[in-house]
Amino acid sequence: MALQRGRKGKGVGGGGVGPVDDRLSSLTKVKGFGERRAGQLMAGIGGREALIEVLEKGDVSRLSSVQNISGRMAVELITAYRGEDPSTLLRTDGVRDIYESIVERIRSYMMTGEGRNRTSLLLPCGDLGEREREAAERYALLEMLEGVDREEVSSCLASIGRVGKSGRRNRKLDYILIVESERAYDKLRAAGLDRRCLVLSPEEVEQNLEGTLILVYDSREIDESVLPIAASVGCDSPPERIVPEVILDLYGGRREQLRALSRLEEIFGREPAASGVLSELEAFEALAAEEDPKEDPRRIIEGIRSEIEDSLRSRIEEITLSGTDALSLLASGESPVLRDIFREHSRMAAEIVRKRLGQKRDLFVMGYPVTVDEEAFERMLTEMEEEGRRDRFLRKQELASRLAAGWEKVKGSIDWALDLDFRFGLACFIRDMELHPFRIVEGWFGMHDACHLQLRSQEDRQLVDYHLGEVPPHYGSLFPFNRVSSSRTAVLTGANSGGKTTLLETICQIVIMARMGLPVPAEQAFVPEIDDLYLYRPRRRLDAGGLEGFLKELLPLAVKVDERTMVLADELEAMTELDAASRILGVFIDEISRRGAFSVVVTHMSDEITRYTRCRIDGIEAKGLDENYELIVDRTPLIGKQARSTPELILRKLKGKSRGGEREIYSRVLERFDTG
Repeated sequence: MALQRGRKGKGVGGGGVGPVDDRLSSLTKVKGFGERRAGQLMAGIGGREALIEVLEKGDVSRLSSVQNISGRMAVELITAYRGEDPSTLLRTDGVRDIYESIVERIRSYMMTGEGRNRTSLLLPCGDLGEREREAAERYALLEMLEGVDREEVSSCLASIGRVGKSGRRNRKLDYILIVESERAYDKLRAAGLDRRCLVLSPEEVEQNLEGTLILVYDSREIDESVLPIAASVGCDSPPERIVPEVILDLYGGRREQLRALSRLEEIFGREPAASGVLSELEAFEALAAEEDPKEDPRRIIEGIRSEIEDSLRSRIEEITLSGTDALSLLASGESPVLRDIFREHSRMAAEIVRKRLGQKRDLFVMGYPVTVDEEAFERMLTEMEEEGRRDRFLRKQELASRLAAGWEKVKGSIDWALDLDFRFGLACFIRDMELHPFRIVEGWFGMHDACHLQLRSQEDRQLVDYHLGEVPPHYGSLFPFNRVSSSRTAVLTGANSGGKTTLLETICQIVIMARMGLPVPAEQAFVPEIDDLYLYRPRRRLDAGGLEGFLKELLPLAVKVDERTMVLADELEAMTELDAASRILGVFIDEISRRGAFSVVVTHMSDEITRYTRCRIDGIEAKGLDENYELIVDRTPLIGKQARSTPELILRKLKGKSRGGEREIYSRVLERFDTG
């Protein structure tokens, strides 16, 4: 395979051997990336060293520009090269769902395909210390939002991502290329110009060929005077010097992109690259569309003839012939006075032709009526057409050369704008979600003023505090209940719709985003090293086969976890009968607690579970129900306190509204709640 060759010598691209090959060999693990695609990728990028540079930069756009390499495969190749495997953290479907929802939320802020592809590289893996540094750097991106119009920038970035089709790459061009040697022809073929233009040898040139003739010379031995050549260009010249229109293969369809790029350069104070090129592109396109000529020369000449004839008639009507002039006219058919008048009007006609057509020509036969010298007129038309083609070609050639010279600078600016899209999109996401950097800690987890991403836009959102493990004393003001229990394992209770599931997902979001190198949805977050993250969502009651499969997944986990594991479980008791579920969960909680894992188990069966294990019980305490039976609740859990359930809250509300026997029966039921 191309990526594995070269251990005894140089492989494709001349890149060395050893470590380079070892690193690139990881690409072969990507599904669908076989030998053929590996060869295409190596050739398309330009060799081993160029490929390594692209992979190091994580340049999805450059990789996916190679034939048969999709954006998704480009992401997988970069991930494989970096040795990043997010599956080690994303252990369950629940965790993967939350990770994908985070990525999709970020992706919605990206205006270009490059930005959206780069979002896929925000993987929750790698060294947490490095991720902490990245999160701080990305938080600093907020500075770029100061003093700019987000809507305008986003609109410009969207234009950067849209490049129209020029429709020119395969269009035949109105050029006839005359080659004097086989070498010159080979050069044209190598540049693909033989597919765009008619290519002839000097012997094959016929009269009255329609098109602009360009001599592509090698040694310049041809007598150019015998051919109506517009220009001569050496065969070693760049393609745009030979056929200027090929520059539109680079720039065609980019006018709106260049306008947007020019505005972005202005907004962010970047050295302009697009504005000058844009004016030259517009000039080139206008020149390429210019027809030959803009006004019909025949109509102009006829107008001049009529004007001269009218002047001549008026002048002749004014003269009086002397006897001598009359005798001269009778004898020779000429009169000195008339001859002078004709000469005067001939000079006048020539001057008008010069001014209106730019041609110094004698095109009229003076007499009455005045007539056009058709042979001279046709000769002038032919020469005007040749001069016009030559002039336009030279102007286009000059513009094309300047456009080609500016392309690398423009391309660099486009790459800058694509990178800007990713950074600007991240900054907008961080601002809108009110994210903050996290801190790495050891032995505990904590979040202060945290909020689920989905709730950030809600005006009535509540910020939540929570912790697991022993909080150091100097953080005691953030977590006032930390002295109740230093356990890393908690059973979370509370009324339905009180926010228990939201709390689990918020914890999960913080852990995942920290490992992605992003600021997190909490004003302050303290994150330990978590290598394995599990989130189990509520399970409906399973049949025997389903229960067996789930228990085979759940219970062995209890003996595999360690201090770098976090398990979040939501109402798993629904998997089977309540008593059996309580026994199973009791053993499960007991075992993961003993092994030092971080865990939160949401349940409505805390009384039953605590018969089989001793653990910390936390509660999201509801103060009651409003008139619409909506919970009045503080969504920050109380550490070490079991919360009241929804039925209990409803019973207390009914008791408060009733009298007599009804009130008594409600009271008796509530006594059972109080006594357990």
